[in-house]
Amino acid sequence: MCGVICGVTTTVIGVVLVIVSTVLTFVFVPGVIEDLILNEVVLLDDTEQMERFQEIPFPLNFTIRFFNISNTEEVLAGGVPDLVEVGPYIYKSYQSREVESKEDDTISYRYMERLEFDAESSYPYTEDDVVTIVNPPYHLILQVAEKSFPDLMGIINSAMTGVFGRYSNPIADVKVRDLLLDGIRFCENPGLIASIVCSQIRTIGATSNNLVVQEDGSIIFALLISRIQPSSVYKVHRGINNPEDLGRIISLNETSRFYYWVDEEEGKPSVCNMINGTDSSIYNPFVDITKSLFAINTDICRSVELRYQYDIDYEGIPGYRFSANEWFLDNDDGCFCLNLTSGITREDGCLLRGAAELYSCVGGPMVLSYPHFLYADPIYAKGVKGMNPSVEDHRILLDIEPNTGTVLRGAKRAQFNIFLRPIISITATENFNSTLTPIVWLQESVLLPEEYVDQLKNRMLMPLNLVSILLPIVIALCSVVVVVGVVIFVRAKLLNKSPSMTTTT
Repeated sequence: MCGVICGVTTTVIGVVLVIVSTVLTFVFVPGVIEDLILNEVVLLDDTEQMERFQEIPFPLNFTIRFFNISNTEEVLAGGVPDLVEVGPYIYKSYQSREVESKEDDTISYRYMERLEFDAESSYPYTEDDVVTIVNPPYHLILQVAEKSFPDLMGIINSAMTGVFGRYSNPIADVKVRDLLLDGIRFCENPGLIASIVCSQIRTIGATSNNLVVQEDGSIIFALLISRIQPSSVYKVHRGINNPEDLGRIISLNETSRFYYWVDEEEGKPSVCNMINGTDSSIYNPFVDITKSLFAINTDICRSVELRYQYDIDYEGIPGYRFSANEWFLDNDDGCFCLNLTSGITREDGCLLRGAAELYSCVGGPMVLSYPHFLYADPIYAKGVKGMNPSVEDHRILLDIEPNTGTVLRGAKRAQFNIFLRPIISITATENFNSTLTPIVWLQESVLLPEEYVDQLKNRMLMPLNLVSILLPIVIALCSVVVVVGVVIFVRAKLLNKSPSMTTTT
């Protein structure tokens, strides 16, 4: 029979196995798993990840909803705008990066985007629909002119038709395709006085993201025209030296900061002018919920902070929900207050909570908010009819797989507004009460397709899950060997004592 020696041997072997399996579980295996993940996610040459980085292999959804004014005559007479949300108009957004250079741990590229109208998903809405909205170029140009050359406002008022043509009213009927991409055209064949005005408008167009001067001298305004142009040059980390830096932006057009917002100290960028985070489509692995995630949005010329909210499940994949809530547009950082946009403001000239000036970003008095004035001061929502804010439908959110940093689901959302107010010497605006009036809200969203969900599960998460299940089982089995060895040893000792006790008796 197996005696004391056998018991001791079994116990020692069991203890050794427990120690070895524990070391493997907590020291060696995590390193192997980390290397496995890093080889999949960092931007190494000639890898699938680099290919996906250069061309996102599936389209994102870009959705537009307009705020149609249903009571135009009442508004022109000073009434409250009654708004009806119209849409969705859905475009497939095909995105890629045109790489300009690569170094050891950095890569430089331009973002490219192609928009394709999705008639099936948008049905019954079409690009030929006509919406009745606040006339964006009318108000943007006239409010800029009011600040830049107030002495010309009387002349401009007498030349409105020559300048704006059929869009010479503060509220306009506009075809969707024209407003978004093809452009609202004005300064076509202007008369003598209008020519003087148009020459001034062309100087405004030089700093505007939405105005483009044509070869014939006319000017077009389109909301999305800047999106389909090559972006600034991004220089980002590839994550090779430090995985936490994966995708983090080093510079935009060779500068490490923005210049749109107010700096508290000369030569030192304020928090508003800091370029923080990634381009919003790539994030670092091993996400820490105690730290915020950051991404820049060049449409609004700023970085966006996303904070952890709660755990989620996406198609069987555990993840984290991050979002930008009320702090995003709270205006507590005074450096976002440009005091260039006239309307409903605080005593210091800053817009109220939930609204932000975009004057220096887009070249005119456009105002950013969340859709339906979510999280905004109630004064703005009370100025119009038809607002129905929803936290889940209208805030920015990001669902992320924490081990790989893969985006499972995401939505960037923004509403663009203009103050409908009296403009000096412009007769058509003299009856307006000052109201922040929504024009449109946009959503760029992504849902990780089934093909890539399966790939993530099979190539990354299944091995991780198997390891997390099997290693504790191995440790438990080794512990059983220890227990068996101890039992054998104790039993053998008891049997050895039994004969001696009988003899003594």
